[in-house]
Amino acid sequence: MATKHMIPASPWRAYIEGAFYANSVRKTTMAELYDLAVSQPEVVETSHPMHKPEQFKLPKTAKVLISNDGGIVGRTARARRLVREMGKDKDKYLGMLGEAIYNFNRRPGLWLEGTVGLHPDFMVKAHLLSPETDAKNMLDWGINFAPWMKPWTDLYKKSRALDEPDIMVFADPEWSNPAFPNGLVIIDEAQNCIAILGLRYFGERKKGTLTLAWTMGVRQNMVACHGGVKKIGDKPPIAFFGLSGSGKSSLTNSHDHGGTLKKGEKVTVVHDDAFLIDLEHNYTIALEPSLFDKTDAVVFDDPIIKYFYSAQNVGTTLLPDGKLKMVCEDIRNDNGRCLKSRDMFNHKDHCERPGKIVWLQKDTSLPPLCRVSSMALAVAMGASLSTLRAKGVENVDPKELEKLVIEPFANPFRVHPLIVDCQQFLKLFKQGTECYIMNTHAFGLPGSLTDIPKELSLSIVTELLRGSIEWRDWKAFAGLELPKNGNELFGHDYDKKYKPTRSSVDYLNFLRDRMQDRITFLSNKRDLEGDMENTFIDPLVLARKVIDEILNPI
Repeated sequence: MATKHMIPASPWRAYIEGAFYANSVRKTTMAELYDLAVSQPEVVETSHPMHKPEQFKLPKTAKVLISNDGGIVGRTARARRLVREMGKDKDKYLGMLGEAIYNFNRRPGLWLEGTVGLHPDFMVKAHLLSPETDAKNMLDWGINFAPWMKPWTDLYKKSRALDEPDIMVFADPEWSNPAFPNGLVIIDEAQNCIAILGLRYFGERKKGTLTLAWTMGVRQNMVACHGGVKKIGDKPPIAFFGLSGSGKSSLTNSHDHGGTLKKGEKVTVVHDDAFLIDLEHNYTIALEPSLFDKTDAVVFDDPIIKYFYSAQNVGTTLLPDGKLKMVCEDIRNDNGRCLKSRDMFNHKDHCERPGKIVWLQKDTSLPPLCRVSSMALAVAMGASLSTLRAKGVENVDPKELEKLVIEPFANPFRVHPLIVDCQQFLKLFKQGTECYIMNTHAFGLPGSLTDIPKELSLSIVTELLRGSIEWRDWKAFAGLELPKNGNELFGHDYDKKYKPTRSSVDYLNFLRDRMQDRITFLSNKRDLEGDMENTFIDPLVLARKVIDEILNPI
């Protein structure tokens, strides 16, 4: 068996695990959850058939169900509290958790079992406890991961034994506390348990579960990856790391790269959101069998809807023929979502270690593509990954969406120390994985930006995998290289639009400022939190000094 029974070793685990065994709680099935969700007051039962419902032991007539969450349609990061960082507030939060569980257990509760991980090298048993009134979210959780049924249970029985307890997720969206109007999430990653209180959005349950799985993977000498990974033909896999809205899913899931692939260059997708790289066994392992994707590009009656299992925060309309159809394209609200099958393209649950990884950055000081020639700089650029947050994905002030943010390795769900991720990625690069940076947003100075279209990004990935790009040193950014034959591969005006110039003082100052932003961020991690090493700051300092010498020659 993968995970094993272990006596709770923290009060957090004792509280959360104990809640599962109350008289008010019963184990449930996907079939029961579907029936409850159909009757859930705020749920909409559409006329769209659910994709292959039989795999979840649901009736063949099952439909795509829509749940809408009110005013909050994204994750609320400010609700998160890590047990290891609570300090003197520990007793306060422990008391709140105890009260939350007491009040929860006085209502009917449901317990769903599932698995996380799609390879016998890493499979984890997981448990979700929620009220009966949250059946739709529980159904979606079972679909997103894998419910406790065949074929997943057969694979689990053959999986490698891990010295870890099961994942336990307690979620009560009906909890409220005036001191926490945005909800409260308590995470004890050392004991693989989490409490999600006062939050309706399904993504909180998904990412909370993944947070624990990623952390377990790191303890097993794996690399925790919030990104997408795919293969093209017989080439080594390529992995993309980026926040929602960075192009991660578009680049991962594209079957033809905007028509740039040849007939024999077959795409195989592993996953577009969550995976682990096993550094000892040369595996890349998907954690979920389904995809949780945005629906902003899904048009009315889109053929892709035939692959949908479920949807959240999208509109509906009743047609004259009596059919109830969903309305996407983010017309109702930002960040509409769906759960859909990977059957929409050729897919596998795992592959070998990536030969290339790409940091997707929305940093306008960077051109569309760079190659990183230094392993320490490769880690530094990942640890200081700069981007813009996707509209609506996070429950934040709209003004914050316009600001460039640094999100290390594009993983806002990391709860282990950042330096651990840095060390794991360095191991990956030392094993021969190459590192690239792609800016998928726009290039240039504020006020005079040149857009970087998705079609260009897709063609860049094609040529990366073919190995057809020739490289030259970027004189102004030590450790980075630029395409030498960009015009030949990507259009005659590639260099005109995207070639950084040493003759523009304004641009060099802008590039230097962005370098300094990265240095400051990582230095603060080192000085204020003790969570960074000079090894991963020095390459950026060196790059800044090179620009200083260009701007102020001796």
